[in-house]
Amino acid sequence: MNTFQDFIEKSGWNSCHNYSKYSQVGKTFCTQNENFNGIYWYYETDQFIIDIHDSFIKKEHMVNFFPDISPFIAFSSTYIKSANGECFNPYQALTSNTMFIMNIERTDVRFLLHANFPYVSVGIYFKNKMIEEYISCHLNPECTSIYDLFFETRELVTKPLEKLANSILNWNMNSPAAEIFLEAKAKEWLSITLDAYFNKLKLKPISKSDEKAIENVASYINDHYALVLSQELLEKIAMMSGTKLKNVFKQKYQMSITEYTQKRRMNIAETLLSTTSLEIKDIAKSVGYISHSRFTILFKKYKGVYPREVKKMSSLNSTSMHMHQYNPEKHSSCKDKR
Repeated sequence: MNTFQDFIEKSGWNSCHNYSKYSQVGKTFCTQNENFNGIYWYYETDQFIIDIHDSFIKKEHMVNFFPDISPFIAFSSTYIKSANGECFNPYQALTSNTMFIMNIERTDVRFLLHANFPYVSVGIYFKNKMIEEYISCHLNPECTSIYDLFFETRELVTKPLEKLANSILNWNMNSPAAEIFLEAKAKEWLSITLDAYFNKLKLKPISKSDEKAIENVASYINDHYALVLSQELLEKIAMMSGTKLKNVFKQKYQMSITEYTQKRRMNIAETLLSTTSLEIKDIAKSVGYISHSRFTILFKKYKGVYPREVKKMSSLNSTSMHMHQYNPEKHSSCKDKR
């Protein structure tokens, strides 16, 4: 394998020359197998690779081996627009509207991807040249590694990188404007992360006792997400005043207690929509919403799609393993030329 394209093709992706959803300045690949169908697109320079995964997971499967990509990149930072799964070593949930940070030096990374879910992500693979030029000179290697910089700020940068990732997914430019746009987005991605890291250093760190107390509150919410949780009860669990609880919780999780609870409910609802035959109104009640319309509004806010769309995708896939809500042939004249 001499090039990144060789690596992609060896991983089972086939060139898809006529596919037109993503810019022609990059390279597009397609695949269809028993586990998933989808599109992989990437654009490469001597400093970075921007990639887009746009697939539908048909069958729950564990990825026990991830090939070595260190010859091509130094670090990976990915915004997940839609997914349902987990990464192990270290554990990271693969869910909608989250950042996934991968340490490419590890050879024991494993993934579990759940069936009947679309997997859509936008990532930046930074090469050594860009890392050395823009990051390494600003860090004390004895205190902070590149991985720590990205991993420790992943919750801080999720919202701004969501906007950036969506702009990459929705752009429509030709050369040379496309190349300028993508270079600007790669640098903006890096600048947002660096800014979050240095701003975090300025904050007064959360004490170990307060952090443990906030984690207890989060764990309680995780286990009792469908109930009406009073502020008074959460204050008693944390042994904090209301103001301190709100401030420390937001500092740790980069969202309010209400947002954290809603996000937890939507993650559970997403699983129920794709894996059960329950009606949407019953799923709404099971995660704590009497109002069907309120549930629908919040689900669209956090997941980017309506509940009925998730239900429709899972129904199509369960009817036939060969039917896929995202068929490359349907959207273009893409065919495997190999």
